[in-house]
Amino acid sequence: MGRYRNFKIVLYCTAQNMADITEKSLKRQLNFFRHYCGCDKVYLEPYRDGLMIEESQLNMLISVFKENNIEVSGALTTTCEDLSDEDKEKQRFGGTYCYVNKKMREHLVKTVEYTAKHFDEFILDDWFFTYCTCKECRQAKGDRSWADFRMELLQEVSENLIIKPAKAINPNCSVIIKYPNWSEAYQESGYNPAVQRHIFDFIYTGTETRDTKNTDQHLPRYVSYSLTRLLENYAPGRNKGAWFDPYGCSSIDIYLEQAYLSAFARAGELTLFCWGSLYNNKVVTPLGLQLDLIDDFLDKAGDCRGTSCYLPSGAQGEDHLEDFLGMAGIPLEHTPDFPWDKSAVFLTVQAHKDPDIIEKLEKFVSGGGKAIVTSGFMIEGLSKGIEQLTSIRYRGRRFRTRQFQEGGIMSTGYGYSEHEMSFPLLEHRNNTTWTLAKAVVGEENYPIVLRDLYGKGQLVTISVPDEYGYIYDLPASTLNIIRSQFTDDVPYYLSGPGQASLFAYDNDVFAVYAYTGGLTKGTWGLIVNGAAERIRNLSNPLIRLRPSAQGSGFDAFGMGADVGTTTFSSLFMQPGDLSFYAIDWSENREGQITTHPIVSAPHDFIIEDE
Repeated sequence: MGRYRNFKIVLYCTAQNMADITEKSLKRQLNFFRHYCGCDKVYLEPYRDGLMIEESQLNMLISVFKENNIEVSGALTTTCEDLSDEDKEKQRFGGTYCYVNKKMREHLVKTVEYTAKHFDEFILDDWFFTYCTCKECRQAKGDRSWADFRMELLQEVSENLIIKPAKAINPNCSVIIKYPNWSEAYQESGYNPAVQRHIFDFIYTGTETRDTKNTDQHLPRYVSYSLTRLLENYAPGRNKGAWFDPYGCSSIDIYLEQAYLSAFARAGELTLFCWGSLYNNKVVTPLGLQLDLIDDFLDKAGDCRGTSCYLPSGAQGEDHLEDFLGMAGIPLEHTPDFPWDKSAVFLTVQAHKDPDIIEKLEKFVSGGGKAIVTSGFMIEGLSKGIEQLTSIRYRGRRFRTRQFQEGGIMSTGYGYSEHEMSFPLLEHRNNTTWTLAKAVVGEENYPIVLRDLYGKGQLVTISVPDEYGYIYDLPASTLNIIRSQFTDDVPYYLSGPGQASLFAYDNDVFAVYAYTGGLTKGTWGLIVNGAAERIRNLSNPLIRLRPSAQGSGFDAFGMGADVGTTTFSSLFMQPGDLSFYAIDWSENREGQITTHPIVSAPHDFIIEDE
């Protein structure tokens, strides 16, 4: 048994880290990791970037790790130097292989065989992709798109140059493919988890989100959670873990957040890349403390829960919009399959990768499901038949504003964002489609959240700003209305400002994390659908939060029964802190709200004896 009960800590060791290290130095450095964060396993590279570790050195490394009760698996980075003069003509990003070139294919097989010879399991670093556009590749591509060509090429390489030679050398060898963090670009570089999940023994998740503002990958930090969940749903039980690094993390908190969210997603392994970059690095020293807290929390938590976000394989468009909403407090469960067995689904424009999406949407909603769609999905669908479900139309107009308001005839209060935002103007017919939240421009208002009834179900449309990074800047009142639409699978929602995530589990346990950064300000609360007795702070079980208000959810148009709600005004959390809670329900959870003594916020908590 390692230091943690819910995950293993794994150190990734590059060939450059290990080629010349002495046994004495290896033991000293291992002690550093075991002291601060633990080390249950290593992924050890015998080859990277043209450097092959000699067999005697490799055997010493394996022996030292095993003597210290460390699991040892192999690793392989598929990069190489130029193998001939003709290769100098190829523009190979980062030394990635040209998988059409005969010499490079032969070289790859040799490195695979050398790795499989020494390990019963090895992982491919995410440099397995290809961007090569050399003459050989252009001729092999023919009239196919680059995406189709590269996905077919990597499928063939996976089968014939990775799996086949590895199993021939070592029939007991399991091979893991690690997918990069940039899921929106998989197909452009050859990755295809829909196919490769059936080729490889296991898959792995890259969760290196880093500092979004200062890096080129445009990845919201919620990706460290959501991509782990997406790949778990590609290959249930075979997504072995999550992998992150310290690069591009301008503060320790940003590095640690990668670990938090990967663990919240219930990754079985947390791989720290890499040994040489992390030894004596100050980002490691707080990691063990924080992971101890998360490990204790996960002992109490069930399985991950959230509104299903349908992302078909190879989809693009509104890239990572769903993850910006995840950072605005909406718990999501990314999936590559349409969630027929769920009561609600969230669709972005990416869902249109499925040619049958409108037919599926109509069947789902008419049968009683709730579909929440983005303005991008709606606009794309207006040319494909979604008109039968809604009166919404789009005629190319856009507007800018920083003033917002709740929907309904009697709404008078306004909320303001710090920044002006740009939105598509979705026209609709009154009393056919209803506005739940709106933006105000001069003497006019335009919809932000719209609701249609269709058959037995509902279609909710959210107009999102063109500047996704401003989603957190929407007024809390507007964010609360958006969040309240996602309560079919998680019967409670966060209230308050943006840039905080809610991680829900199926036993009424949840975590809330407020991200570090300049936009994070204000107080958060929780609104529960149903009668809740109290919320327990799992970090300090003597603290129980009592309701600050109870009543019915507001339904301006009388469409269906009002939902009884319980409001908790103050969750005690600061940006960068870990906050864990559990809901205790009243005996009549599904019935009418009962009356409790109310202690008004901000003092809506008591400290009780055990």
